[in-house]
Amino acid sequence: MSETTSIILSTLNARYMHTAFGLRYIYANLGALQQQAKIIEFTIQELPINIVEQLLAEQPTIIGFSVYIWNVAEIKKTVALLKQIAPDVIVILGGPEVSHTPDVPDVVELADYVISGAGEVSVHQLCQQLLLGNRPQQKFIEGQTSPLEQLNLPYDYYNDEDIRNRLIYVEASRGCPFKCEFCLSALDKTVSPFPLEPFFNAMDKLLQRGVRNFKFIDRTFNLKISTSIAIL
Repeated sequence: MSETTSIILSTLNARYMHTAFGLRYIYANLGALQQQAKIIEFTIQELPINIVEQLLAEQPTIIGFSVYIWNVAEIKKTVALLKQIAPDVIVILGGPEVSHTPDVPDVVELADYVISGAGEVSVHQLCQQLLLGNRPQQKFIEGQTSPLEQLNLPYDYYNDEDIRNRLIYVEASRGCPFKCEFCLSALDKTVSPFPLEPFFNAMDKLLQRGVRNFKFIDRTFNLKISTSIAIL
């Protein structure tokens, strides 16, 4: 990693034991921009001023926050303070809580850009433009989906501290075929499995590093029984 960090990917987890799986996916797919990027995680118990001080100590050009139902209030306070102290820092928001217009939280008013839906491709593209000095006029950007086999997997970016003390999230598929009214997953149009061979290779690496508990975040893990059995 270079001495300067142009891009920070951040979020506020509910507890220290949780890890930001989505941020690791975005980081894994930043390509050459990885050398200028860093993941910094906090918890919702931390004070906004302490969060902002730590973020600005890196002197970033761009800070991306992943917004969920459990951290939206705290991220709003953090972004408000961040923009007050360092208004030139570009703030990008993503995550489920800001992905479904027009029902979006107030924090989007404070941000420079909001990416809805999948972020692996669109965050990379937006950061490339911004670092070249090209600022898109459109604030709300629909995330560009990519075939799952074209995505770089994030599992190498769990560090040793994560493996010793935190939950290790994994996913073998994305999407949900059901349309339950109470669930945001009902907005997904399709279910897509990850190719099994690279997934198994990644799981084997984690096993070799000492991981024994995997937390699957698949919406419908047992949709295809033969695949579920193969994984188990």
